[in-house]
Amino acid sequence: MKRVLGPYLRGRVAGQIFGLLLALTGLMQLLELLDVTTEVLDRDLGIPGLLHYAILRVPSELVLALPLAGLLGSMAALFAMARSREITALRSAGVGLTRVLLHLLPVPFLFAVVQFGLSQKLVPAAEASLKAWWDSTIALESKPPDPQWVRTRNGVLLFERNSADGTQLLDVRIYARDEQGLLILRTRADRARWDGGSWQLTDVRDMGVEPGTAPVREAMRTWQSNLRPEDVVQLDAAEPHLSSMAMADVIGGERIGTKPRSFYETGWLKSFTAPFTVLIMMLLAMPAAIVSERGGGGGRVLLALALGLGFLLVDGILSAFGTSGRLSPAIAALAAPLVFAVLGFLQLRSCERS
Repeated sequence: MKRVLGPYLRGRVAGQIFGLLLALTGLMQLLELLDVTTEVLDRDLGIPGLLHYAILRVPSELVLALPLAGLLGSMAALFAMARSREITALRSAGVGLTRVLLHLLPVPFLFAVVQFGLSQKLVPAAEASLKAWWDSTIALESKPPDPQWVRTRNGVLLFERNSADGTQLLDVRIYARDEQGLLILRTRADRARWDGGSWQLTDVRDMGVEPGTAPVREAMRTWQSNLRPEDVVQLDAAEPHLSSMAMADVIGGERIGTKPRSFYETGWLKSFTAPFTVLIMMLLAMPAAIVSERGGGGGRVLLALALGLGFLLVDGILSAFGTSGRLSPAIAALAAPLVFAVLGFLQLRSCERS
């Protein structure tokens, strides 16, 4: 029986989750394309540009849709099996909801691997490619000035414009400071170009702050910094998409960050809790299995839906407080998953006694 029951249950639930994942992703794609179509066409990118934009947005939209698909897909599959008396038959044969959940465990773990792979690899790469492609539709010299301030290991950097791939900066200014934070040197350069390991400054002028210090000019100069082209690309992003390793590098000072430290600490912790979202959603959806073919148990279905949506809401609010520094990153990242996982197990026990 185990050889038949396990694959059957996993196929039913995984199929529902996957189908809803595709549907929700498609809906988000449609709404987003309706919003950006005019701007894409204004840049003369045409239908190929729209397709390129849509493809690069798919990984991020899959990650956004996965939690809700996990909740609704689990509820739909369990509700359908309950209405067709399959759950009743299983419970009569001594297979309780806990054993059903154990049979289903490979499903959330499979989606956890998918979510982890998307958020760690595909989403950062796709979003970086999208931004570089979008910015490349306007020539560097034609871009309006957009000053960016960056605090680097070698001083505070200001530049007016940057290339789409972040390898070129225009109208560069570097302000070097001593250990007390006092300005000791101002450096200007017409252009900075990344050569793979350092920045090459062109037409460099040094201006000391001491009275009587003569300016120093150089045609070229190498500037070593922890600023990388990929950091430049992310500077004006409202929500930088970084892998956990990249966020750890920012926290450790190896890479540049434009957000508060709490943003990266919270994001780093959430990168390890987010893959378990589908498992938590499946736990919260288990009451949907306690309904009768005559329509009873609707209150439990509504409770499961409310708890699932409540988890998304509470987790989002706590994350916002954590990234803004108003709440400890550990509490912001761990509180909602732990609390709602406990609620899910309590519900499961309650359902077993029903």
